[in-house]
Amino acid sequence: MLKTISESYNLWQSFKEGSREAFQQIYDENFESLFEYGLRLTKDKELIKDAVHDLFVKIYNNRINLGDVNNIRAYLFISLRSNFLNKITRQNKIVSTEYNEQFPFDLNFSVENEFIKKDADANKVKSVVEGLNQLSPRQKEIIYLHYYQELSYDEIAEVLGITVKASYKLNARALEALKNVLSLLIITNVSLLITRLP
Repeated sequence: MLKTISESYNLWQSFKEGSREAFQQIYDENFESLFEYGLRLTKDKELIKDAVHDLFVKIYNNRINLGDVNNIRAYLFISLRSNFLNKITRQNKIVSTEYNEQFPFDLNFSVENEFIKKDADANKVKSVVEGLNQLSPRQKEIIYLHYYQELSYDEIAEVLGITVKASYKLNARALEALKNVLSLLIITNVSLLITRLP
């Protein structure tokens, strides 16, 4: 369950003031999401575990110097993504820009996924799954951050290192691409049905 801004802020303040209970709560509430997000950036599970562990050690050791945070999960995503981007940039000699299109993001949707399992119409679900899987890595990432993790456009902009305006545009393009893919899938399915008619 997502926290309100005030709840998140108060929890962060308690953590900064040295509350071990607050730190444990932050860890428990965010580890799984951070690990899942890490899986979109690399398939090396041990690397992800180490990166998430290192992130929590770092924020704990530096808690006195940390700024105020209204959305803890967004803050942690920003930190984790930044660490991975730096590693990938160093390893692959990718030039770091405001928003690097070469940065990988793997998100394979399935019919079993909770995000789309709520829809009772199996055919519609299948079409949505096929459409989502055809989006670019960038489009998948913003869909994941906005609709899975329920981050605001301001928070997404911070996570991705882009402007808020760019985050709006990216989301609009992702939805437009999905709409086009779904339209094409519908046309293709109808064509297949017609060709099979006696």
